[in-house]
Amino acid sequence: MDAYHRHDRTTEAHGWLVHLTSGTATREDGEAFRRWCAESEENALAFAEARALWEALGPAAALRKHERSSRARSGPTHRVRLTRRAFLGGAVAATAATFLMVRSDAFTRGSAPDGLTLRTNVGEQKTLRVAPGVSVEMNTDTDIAVRERGGVVTGMHLRDGEAVVRIDPSRKDPFVVEVADGRLFSEPGTAFAVRCTDEAATVTCLDGHTVINHDGTNTPVKPAQQVAFDATGTGAAVGVNLGTALSWRDRVLIYDNQPLADVVADINRYRPGRIVITDRTLGERRVHARFTLDQMGEVATLIQDAYGAHATHLPGGWVLLS
Repeated sequence: MDAYHRHDRTTEAHGWLVHLTSGTATREDGEAFRRWCAESEENALAFAEARALWEALGPAAALRKHERSSRARSGPTHRVRLTRRAFLGGAVAATAATFLMVRSDAFTRGSAPDGLTLRTNVGEQKTLRVAPGVSVEMNTDTDIAVRERGGVVTGMHLRDGEAVVRIDPSRKDPFVVEVADGRLFSEPGTAFAVRCTDEAATVTCLDGHTVINHDGTNTPVKPAQQVAFDATGTGAAVGVNLGTALSWRDRVLIYDNQPLADVVADINRYRPGRIVITDRTLGERRVHARFTLDQMGEVATLIQDAYGAHATHLPGGWVLLS
């Protein structure tokens, strides 16, 4: 690799390190960073060197050294301005403020056309009576728009997150649930779980009978069955262990022979900041794990100890695993 591209890659690596510790990084940023590391061994090595510098010299010293080097090589127009303030300018406080600004208590009045909005914070769970004969048990970081007609609640749209909807046997009026680009129609006495993350959805039936209308096709879901769907189509109904699939209702997360990358992606929904796996082999490792929601503050250390990973803890709840 020539000196120009090596310097360019080093600058990108330091830029990622600054952004991940800024308190403004999002879930999408975490995924983009993971993809950047996976693009080439050179990218991963450049970030490993940047991280080693961060660990050896501390954030302020490392950034001052890199800033002087960048100015000498690139002049005043280099792409990433790495200042001491970028690292130390209240990353943890910024992260907390972000959650306070974006999230609000349940039952807040939004702007048209969404109207009534139900939300839970990261790590928060709550159960609400949203309409006569309809209760919704909301999991962490969930966003629901309530559908109304003439002041009467007729349904809901799960925009992000996870919830269990229970329709009492006594309810006579329909209650339509929208999730991703699908719609669910259920009989009275039905209970089902819906989940939507990154435009992919799953429906898990607990009791009764529900039907998914997606892309012009109706797919029935029976008790202890789960159906997944996204923009590419609808999968077949598969049997699931309800105790495992919905263990979050008991404040427990259970993972059975799943890639560690998928486990971490799910855990990230329950804690501020992000855990990012920078090693592809580690992310592909199949694991069996059980965590309580009370362990979310130390879960990165538990993963580190259990699977021999190396953890770099950054401000704002960000942890890099390799």
